[in-house]
Amino acid sequence: MDQALIEAALFVADGPVSLARLSQVLEADPGAVGAALHALAQDLEEEGRGIELVQEAGGYVLRVKPELAEKVRPLAPHQDIPEPVLRTLAVIAFRGPLLQSELVRIRGQRAYGHVRDLMGRGFVDAEEEGPSKRLTVTDIFLQYFGVASVADLQESEEGLAGADSRSPTDEDIP
Repeated sequence: MDQALIEAALFVADGPVSLARLSQVLEADPGAVGAALHALAQDLEEEGRGIELVQEAGGYVLRVKPELAEKVRPLAPHQDIPEPVLRTLAVIAFRGPLLQSELVRIRGQRAYGHVRDLMGRGFVDAEEEGPSKRLTVTDIFLQYFGVASVADLQESEEGLAGADSRSPTDEDIP
C-alpha cells in the first residue's frame, strides 16, 4: 500500500478517518492500510517533520506537531473567533449541557450573539427546552480542539490543551 496515498487521503479528510473507511475508499486490504499507517506514523516521527499521525475519535488524522502549533496557529481556520466568543464557548464546553438562560446569567446578554456565531461555525448545538435552549458542543468542536469526548474535556485540568490523542502503535493497527 502506498504511504503517499494514505497521507493524501488523511490530508483532504475533514476529520479522523477510521481504518475501515480508509480501506473502503482506497479499495485496499485493511492489513495493508494498517501497515502503511504504521509506516507513515514512523516516518512522520523523524526530526524535521512538521506533522504527525495521531489516532483520535475512532480514526486517524494528520495534525501539526504540538511544539510547532502555536507558531502556525494564525494560519489555522477559526482564528477570527473573538476572545469573548471563545470564553462563551469554554463555558458551554466545561459546564454543558447548559441552558442558554444559565449561560446568559454567567456571560451576559451578549451571549445570545456568541451562541449564534458558535452555531454558525458548527461548534454548538441548541435544542429547545421550555422557554430556553439546551446548549451542547458538537463533534466538530471535539475534532477541531482534538478532544475525544466532552467527558474527557471536563475532566481535564489543562482544559482545551489537554486533548486525548496519541500516535498509533502496533496494538492499534491490524
